[in-house]
Order: sequence, then structure tokens, then C-alpha cells
Amino acid sequence: MKTQAQFFSLFILFLLSMVSTSAAAQQWYKAELVVFERYSGANAEHWPEMRAINNGSLSPSANNNLIKPAGTGLLSGVVSRLNNASNYRVLYHQAWQQPIMSKGSARSIQINSSNGLVEGQIKLYRVNYLHADIDVWFKENGNLPVSSTGTATESQTYPNNPHLSQIRRIRSKNLIYFDHPRVAAILEIVPVATPASAVSKTPETYSLPEN
Repeated sequence: MKTQAQFFSLFILFLLSMVSTSAAAQQWYKAELVVFERYSGANAEHWPEMRAINNGSLSPSANNNLIKPAGTGLLSGVVSRLNNASNYRVLYHQAWQQPIMSKGSARSIQINSSNGLVEGQIKLYRVNYLHADIDVWFKENGNLPVSSTGTATESQTYPNNPHLSQIRRIRSKNLIYFDHPRVAAILEIVPVATPASAVSKTPETYSLPEN
């Protein structure tokens, strides 16, 4: 029985070590995303009713084995041209580094603009090819209603807001454009070396239980 318990403990530790190093084993990329407003004469009645917002589980400013902060720069020229155009307004511009894993293992990244108008997520994953799944709301007509208990109720009125939701096959070092008549986005990813801090240099050691 003791031998079986030791074997089971070693097996569990092996699985845990595989999970902790899976991100380091994947190719890392620097991702840079710009979300911008397109001025148009479209009426709010054209937009869907915003009843829920999908928020990512990782912040682009976090620093761990799944994501690292990065400086913007890849799309600086794009941002400059958009800001100089009369019919566009940049709402969100952020960059980060992350490994791109399988669809089932990938984690979504939070998208929250500083002015509170853009909220949602983007997920980068690999299924034979690289893909980007973006899901953001442009809250130009208001936010989700919240009751006194902190949850939205069916009797409340939900705003109609522009919703950008697309899945695209992507390639590194290429601009990826997510088109929408009211709120659009541009993404670029480039491969980078795996950050040293994402790989454990000193193997962890474990001791088996006595019983």
C-alpha cells in the first residue's frame, strides 16, 4: 500500500509540473491591439441589446507565467493616423506578451478602455493555425443596468450598443483588421523569445509522505 501511495504521489506531482511548464513550452508572442470608433450615422436601433459582457481572465498588465506586460510601438503609426483622421477615434491601445496555446488551454485577455467605453475580451489560440477571437462592446449608449442587489433584472432596460464579435485566422507580423461599422479593431502579433521569468531555472524538489 505504501508503494502504491508513493507512486500515486509521484504521478500527481508529475502532472502538476506538466501544467506549470506548458505555457513556457509554447511559442511566445507580443500582441498589440487597437480598438477605435468609426463615426457613422447608424441609429442605435441597429445595435444589439447588451445583456452581458464577457470579460477576460487575464489582465494585459499582469506579470506571470501566462502573460507579461509589454510596451506599445508596433501600431504607433496606425494610432497616429487614426487620431489625425476626422472620422476615427482611438478608444483602446494596449500591448502584452503571451504564449499562444491550444483552444482548450488558452485564456482570454481583458479589454477595458481607460474611458470605460470599451469592455470585453480577446482570446488568441492555435487550432492548426493561429486564431483570434475578439468580443468587445462599445458602451456609447450606457452600461448594464444594476439593481440594488448588484444583479441585473428582467424588468430593467438594457442599452443597445455596438458589438464587435469575430473569430479570425491570423498570421504573425501581419495586421489583422476586425471590421465593424461603428467600432473596429486592429491586431498585430510577432514571435518573441520566451521570457526567462516564465521558465523555472531551479527544479522544484518534493518529499514523499511517510505514510
